[in-house]
Amino acid sequence: MEELKSLVHSKVTETLEETLENMAFISIEECSKEEASELEQDFLGVNLLVTEPALFEIHLNISKELLFQLAENMYAMDRDELDEQLIKDLLAEILNTSAGLFMTAILPPEKHFTLGLPELTDGISNNNDDAELKFYYIAEDCPLTVEIMAADTDSLKSLFNN
Repeated sequence: MEELKSLVHSKVTETLEETLENMAFISIEECSKEEASELEQDFLGVNLLVTEPALFEIHLNISKELLFQLAENMYAMDRDELDEQLIKDLLAEILNTSAGLFMTAILPPEKHFTLGLPELTDGISNNNDDAELKFYYIAEDCPLTVEIMAADTDSLKSLFNN
């Protein structure tokens, strides 16, 4: 399991960093669960189901403060001009883009994948602190987490063996 965790962590970090850099010129740093929890903030969450070639779910939770900073950078708008729907759409787009990059990075070029639609949640979705595949980051002094959940970790392992 440690080898899988290391591989997933590396690819999640790489693709999340690429997504945020390309979308809003914001970089991320890996951190511990303790470091992330010291930055107590309100979160918005989004889940996305990967249905092919393996079934698993990706959960992304980002502090609302970071989402506003991202939106301000991307849309060149003042905070008071940003509405809740724009922020939620941005969160869904971040996960959709990251998930697509993640799947492209782990699969051979000829292999196709299918993603479901992002589903928004309030606060931290599935706050499973003991999850094996949960990763913590900080961007602009704000926390974010990514969790990969699969009922069958063998199918997830097989994606990395292609």
